[in-house]
Amino acid sequence: MAGVEVALAAVGAGIAVGVAGLASGIGAGIAGAAGAGAIAEDPEKFSTALIFQALPQTQGIYGFLIAILILMGTGIVGTAVVNISVGTAIACVGAGIAVGFAGLSAIGQGIASGSAIGAVAENDKMMGKGMVFSVLPETQAIYGMLIAVLILLGAGIIGTTNGTLPLPIGIAALGAGIAVGVAGLSGLGQGIAASAAIGAVSEKEEMFGKGMVFSVLPETQALYGFIVAILILVSVGMIGGSIVGGLKMGAGIAAVGAGIAVGVAGLSAIGQGIAAGAAVSTVAEDDKMMGKGMVFSVLPETQAIYGMLIAILILLGAGILGSTTGGQGISETVGLAGIGAGIAVGVAGLSAIGQGIAAGAGVGAVSEKSELFGKSMVFSVLPETQALYGFIVGILILASVGLIGAAKAGALDSVVGIASIAAGCAVGFAGLSAIGQGIVSGGAIGATAKNSESTGKGLVLSVIPETYAIFGLLVAILIMLGVGMFG
Repeated sequence: MAGVEVALAAVGAGIAVGVAGLASGIGAGIAGAAGAGAIAEDPEKFSTALIFQALPQTQGIYGFLIAILILMGTGIVGTAVVNISVGTAIACVGAGIAVGFAGLSAIGQGIASGSAIGAVAENDKMMGKGMVFSVLPETQAIYGMLIAVLILLGAGIIGTTNGTLPLPIGIAALGAGIAVGVAGLSGLGQGIAASAAIGAVSEKEEMFGKGMVFSVLPETQALYGFIVAILILVSVGMIGGSIVGGLKMGAGIAAVGAGIAVGVAGLSAIGQGIAAGAAVSTVAEDDKMMGKGMVFSVLPETQAIYGMLIAILILLGAGILGSTTGGQGISETVGLAGIGAGIAVGVAGLSAIGQGIAAGAGVGAVSEKSELFGKSMVFSVLPETQALYGFIVGILILASVGLIGAAKAGALDSVVGIASIAAGCAVGFAGLSAIGQGIVSGGAIGATAKNSESTGKGLVLSVIPETYAIFGLLVAILIMLGVGMFG
């Protein structure tokens, strides 16, 4: 009979095939709907529609393959059930998250493929270029698949019979899976940008190069997640070396915080995709908008950089990077504080969606009136303050528990770890108010474009949603003060 450890590993298999399959189904549905419209006009486009509809289905296949590898490696399928450790089982969950959540890029790929079908239906010469843009969001899924395979290799699920991974290492592998998996949702932003680029290229063939530039911008977030995942796996010995047997539990937990920081902040790519999509459309109308379009498009990248920085600081402070001590002295309380810091900067990083909305409106306004560049930038940067609040709280948490700066003298109260998570949730989720702020700011930019006297009143309306982010920041500070984290 299968043990609890094997059942836990099976959860990883379920996540892998379930989430990736969900994404492929949605992506294939989006592309298929566009294909149905195309064949209604020209039945001979059926084969073209099938080709593009097949592209988002690969993510589901990746998830299925990882699920089968987990089931076979644990003996649930094919042979007698083998004995594995809890650490190995948790690593399998990390592998499932890596390939499953990165597979959500299929939705972005479906968006791009649907636009490509429409472009090819109008012009057969768009087939090749449409394919190029449509395969871009596949990269995120490949990153997730690669990390999943490396985790399973390091955990002894494939390639060896060693399935006794220490628990702290398994938890660290979970952090690696979260980093690359959740950051893989950047494929949604890339699909939005690629879809707009396809439309621009179908109108002006010479827009191909510029369209590619804007389309690859949202992929950097996935790279950040992939890099952090690799750093974790290399540092704990799951890649290229022997397993670090002395890694402490607190350090493993802290690695999860690093994964959350860079992974969730990577969703800023959705906002970047919105801004980049608007920019590529304006550049198609006016080549002189290239530089200004790039400026607006890179604004939502800042949130991902905050997440990447916090992740690196956590890994350094926990002794996973730049140390051979295996996280000596890093308690479970400190590890939980790392998770709190990751939540603070990661979730607040979703403010980039609001910033992308505002920046998209700013690009449109500047394309009509170049003198609006300064005012549009002001409105576009407003939703970034929520990310700054999350970053500041993340830094304060790390400093207060000794993950950065001087090590904390004496044992920390166990309450501190849970309180850190509470503080991270307060500032992080309140930071989502930036989405509303971005919507208002986008409208205010439009109003200013029509009447310059609307700028002041537009600013008043735009800052109102920030009140709730300030509430979140205040509560986070009060929580940390209340449990003595600044004492």
